[in-house]
Amino acid sequence: HVAIGINEHSKDAIIAVSHATKQDVMRHLGVPEHKVTVIYEAPSPVFRPVDGPGPRRLVQDHYGLSEDFILFVSTLEPRKNVPMLLRAFRRLLDAYHPEVKLVIVGERGWLYDEVFRLAGDLLLGNDVAFLGRVPTEGLLCLDNTAQALAAPSIYEGFGLTPLEAMACGTPAVVSNVSSFPEVVGDAGLLVDPHDPDELAVAMWRLLDDSELRASLVEKGLKRAASFSWDKAAQETLQVYHSLA
Repeated sequence: HVAIGINEHSKDAIIAVSHATKQDVMRHLGVPEHKVTVIYEAPSPVFRPVDGPGPRRLVQDHYGLSEDFILFVSTLEPRKNVPMLLRAFRRLLDAYHPEVKLVIVGERGWLYDEVFRLAGDLLLGNDVAFLGRVPTEGLLCLDNTAQALAAPSIYEGFGLTPLEAMACGTPAVVSNVSSFPEVVGDAGLLVDPHDPDELAVAMWRLLDDSELRASLVEKGLKRAASFSWDKAAQETLQVYHSLA
């Protein structure tokens, strides 16, 4: 075990942002289960459905996106699994021929060269838009106008981006590992993060099946609303009181 100053008899406590993270803390750091409290994060109230042409106009004027698109939001680094997403998107285009782009939002983190190299190898130059970092207003508009959000990460401690999209009325397809299943629940589609064919099919379902899409939009709005920073603050205060 790793010594971190917490033992069976101490009054210390750890707050984890998900049950998946709690299990990681217990497994890797040897912390007793009763010392770890799960308190969920939440999407910012900024992320909400926005009516009218404003979001679509901003997305077109600022980012040059006039067509439908699938959105990915995160720093470009290995655990975000962007190469698999690119392979899945290539298969989506080849198998179903939708008129849709893949929009990738996020800064370059580390070991990101493969992402750009693979986009070229897969001949996705005209089908993928790399926008880099986008301010909150831009992300709100992208979340409101995307056909779907894809989050195929191999590991996430919590995973805010699907909740932000769901809070805007955009359905999400996420990995079936780590914290995503407990955060998204039945309000999104879950896929194997190592299977590009499964992700391609899931993306096509969100594009093609209007009944499924409507159901997930409704579930997603309710699911996202169940996470609250006020609730997180109250639960955090309770943890501090328990240590007093």
